Amino acid sequence: MRCIISKLTLLAAVMMITTAPVFAEDAAMDKAIQQGQQGEKDECLLVSLNCANQVDSIQQRIDRIKGEISRGSDVYTNDELNKLNRDLDETIQQLDDLTQGGG
Repeated sequence: MRCIISKLTLLAAVMMITTAPVFAEDAAMDKAIQQGQQGEKDECLLVSLNCANQVDSIQQRIDRIKGEISRGSDVYTNDELNKLNRDLDETIQQLDDLTQGGG
């Protein structure tokens, strides 16, 4: 019995040691992606490009659009800001339709 417990303990320790670098790399990759996007346009919101792994709730989409609009003309042209504002209005309308039953 003692042998089994020591083997299980050793196995758990080995698993923790081998998975730690994976989690560290994943966190580093997320940080690098976020830093890379700070100065770039969100193409997923503008023209539905590079959206492969992005699934947002309606509220998350509203928050993302508001965040991009707040970046202003330093990043976006006036036409792009107008499109983002239209998208924001449409998304808010969708949320209203869902929460109040549409109309």
